[in-house]
Amino acid sequence: IKHCAANRIPVIPYGAGTSVEGHVNAIHGGICLDMNQICFVEAFENEDGIPDAVAKVGAGTTRKSLNEALRHSGMQFVVDPGADATIGGMVATGASGTTAVKYGTMRENILGLECVLPDGTIARCGTAALKSSAGYDLTSLMTGSEGTLGVITSVTVKLHPIPEHVMAAKCVFENLKEAAEAVAALKLCNVDLGRCELLDETSIDAFNMYNEGKTTEKIEQMEVRPTIFFEFQGPSGSVVEEQVRITQAICTEDFGGSNFQCASDEEERRQLWSARHSLYYASIALRPGSTGAIVTDVCVPLSKFASLITATAQDVRDLGVVGPCFGHAGDGNFHCILPLLETDTEEHTARIHKVNENLIERTLEAGGTCTGEHGIGYGKMKYLESQYGPGGVQMMRTIKQAIDPLNIMNPGKVIPNPGM
Repeated sequence: IKHCAANRIPVIPYGAGTSVEGHVNAIHGGICLDMNQICFVEAFENEDGIPDAVAKVGAGTTRKSLNEALRHSGMQFVVDPGADATIGGMVATGASGTTAVKYGTMRENILGLECVLPDGTIARCGTAALKSSAGYDLTSLMTGSEGTLGVITSVTVKLHPIPEHVMAAKCVFENLKEAAEAVAALKLCNVDLGRCELLDETSIDAFNMYNEGKTTEKIEQMEVRPTIFFEFQGPSGSVVEEQVRITQAICTEDFGGSNFQCASDEEERRQLWSARHSLYYASIALRPGSTGAIVTDVCVPLSKFASLITATAQDVRDLGVVGPCFGHAGDGNFHCILPLLETDTEEHTARIHKVNENLIERTLEAGGTCTGEHGIGYGKMKYLESQYGPGGVQMMRTIKQAIDPLNIMNPGKVIPNPGM
């Protein structure tokens, strides 16, 4: 890093390469740091071997390898973005995923980190203590900074006990609005949901077609209606069963849900969540020959979630484009995947972009954010000022200039150029 600073060479940290917003693209050249070499897991425990629910992890450690190292301890790292991302990359983008409804995002699951600043200084942010009021919250500053303020080298993460009892379920609905409203009602009733994922009809259709084309591990075809996937976790079977009972009653009696099915078998649950995590690829497959897509990532207050997702699904239909809508309904975060073809006409591409523009405009009007978990990268920079106003963006520029005056840390990401 010191060499790069002396020679004004851009530095781009690279983890698992699972980002969807171009974070690791070297748009101004420079060097790419392979963070996968910094891979370790250190548990915290006292002299009697009693562990803390904390571990220090190398930034290049992947989510799955961390949990593999922890599996005999009875503990787990809970943030699950779907992809097997590195912990450093997950911190850098402020990632979350299907478990955020219960455990929160990366911001709620890290206590501290170490990083190298643009001049080569090693900085320690946070501690292994569960709380601290000492000075500025540097851990939060670095979380979501996307490599623009420094290179994260290690992270102190929170761990959670592996639940004793787990059950999954799914419920279908007559329309998307009722399904989304059911989720808001469940949250207001304080039902302890482990996961809560909403899929529209196009998403279910996409999965069925994608699954049909597989030669192994085929899963039973699903009814093509808006569907919620649930997971319930608890210390006893009776606790989980009560959560399921309340959820079923609210969904079916208050919001017209039907065909409420439970799965307690581990393989059945694995198949259900495998279906959810395959939806990006299933969505792309709806347009044969597609090599990429516009991936939206908005998040709104739950009171606005039903109207926003239904309006977006209606836009997709009205504009005649392909765009499955699905996401983390329990925290108001969803994605619309809009596949692109090289042969798309300008007029068709404009309609695809119109869906995205309408979605973000409605999101910001509703008090939401243009990105709930993917980050800004360079794909969403133009929306930053609309979300935070000129003053908010200027404050970010001031921080960036103070820490990285030479602009060598992942330049061209997060902070838009003046007038952009």
